[in-house]
Amino acid sequence: MKKIALLGATGYVGRSLLREFFIDDTKTYHLFLFSRSKEKLYTHIPEIPKKIGYSIHSLDEWNKETYDVIINCTGVSSNPNSQKNPYELFKVAEEIDTLIIDYIHKHPRCIYINISSGVVYGDNFEKSVNEKTNTILPAGFSQGGEAYAVTKINAEAKHRALSNFNIVDIRIFGFFGSLVDVDSPFLMSEIVKSIKDKHVFLTNKDDIIRDYIIAKDLLELVCLVMKEKKINDYFDIYSKKPISKFALLDALAKKYALIYVIFKPQTTSQKIIIKKSYYSRSKKATDMLGYKPTRTSLESILYELSRVFPDFKK
Repeated sequence: MKKIALLGATGYVGRSLLREFFIDDTKTYHLFLFSRSKEKLYTHIPEIPKKIGYSIHSLDEWNKETYDVIINCTGVSSNPNSQKNPYELFKVAEEIDTLIIDYIHKHPRCIYINISSGVVYGDNFEKSVNEKTNTILPAGFSQGGEAYAVTKINAEAKHRALSNFNIVDIRIFGFFGSLVDVDSPFLMSEIVKSIKDKHVFLTNKDDIIRDYIIAKDLLELVCLVMKEKKINDYFDIYSKKPISKFALLDALAKKYALIYVIFKPQTTSQKIIIKKSYYSRSKKATDMLGYKPTRTSLESILYELSRVFPDFKK
């Protein structure tokens, strides 16, 4: 039985991945679930059907067990509302990463899988990126989004420096799941809220391209990494095909009767960075590990929306 520690099990990605672990009856695992709030875990866990064993722990119980794999889904998200204190971004990321690295120094056969982000490539997404793209960030950053990117870059730099240990960073560009927080200021959150409340979705004229993966894709890549005996690397995760904003809106208009209106934003002196093509063309995960995404971005979104609105009728 493989023993897996999952940190950040109450977060969006963590909970979504946890659910996929629970419904996967093809493998034998025991999950050790860690969160700053055990109460939240006790609240969320009963909602999910379970086909594998698990136990709930606080971080002060971290060294009481041994683990074959550690999956780190923690860290303050890139949500603008959580970036008012950039120092907190560094503090949270560093504390958890150090906790795990100290552990793998004592248990070098353990595999550490860190859920990272496409923000490690910086802000220049006029075009999609690949493994040869260089990171570019302002020298004197001050914004929360830039601080978030630096925490991810810093963590990955440390992980590559620890080349004798099994550490893998999985970079997510777009993620969607039925556990989405509709009050978050992200594109899919606002779209789901508009469908749920039957409100008009307002958007600007800028078309953007996004690549959405779901927890099924993430679990597949995680399982492929867990099969490796010796590995220290990073992998961009991707769907079979990204999607543009307006292609997505048109598809959801047909499927879920979403009504959207293009508005002209008010003039502002603040420079707004738009990631026009926020996705990766790197196929290293396929070439090295055999990763094969099963759905396009649109198919992934429709799959998860069927969980959100199982009885939807126009």
